[in-house]
Amino acid sequence: MAKMMLAVEIGHWTGGHNGQYPQLIEFDTAHLDRPFQVSEGWGHGLGGAAYSLAQFVATPYYLKLKTEAPWAFAIIEKGLAQQDIDTIAAALSIQYVDHPPLAPAHLMEYLLGES
Repeated sequence: MAKMMLAVEIGHWTGGHNGQYPQLIEFDTAHLDRPFQVSEGWGHGLGGAAYSLAQFVATPYYLKLKTEAPWAFAIIEKGLAQQDIDTIAAALSIQYVDHPPLAPAHLMEYLLGES
């Protein structure tokens, strides 16, 4: 699995146009140099940024995982000491199966169609 949705915040998004939502934090195993991808707004994938591990932990998105996806936050936090992105990627992949992102079905259909 190349991309894992770690957190999805839907805000006021209901399938129409809201410039800030949905907000997504994803981990892309195909790009381990900058695996943390953050995007917001309709047109998922058109806006946002990709971060390395060091860059990501310096953003507010990292702390957002603490409440939105505590399982992912714990894995990343544990891997910080070694700075081993391969180990973090493997652990996230294993745990992802048991921690699907929480979002309405119509939003997940859209997001999964875009990935």
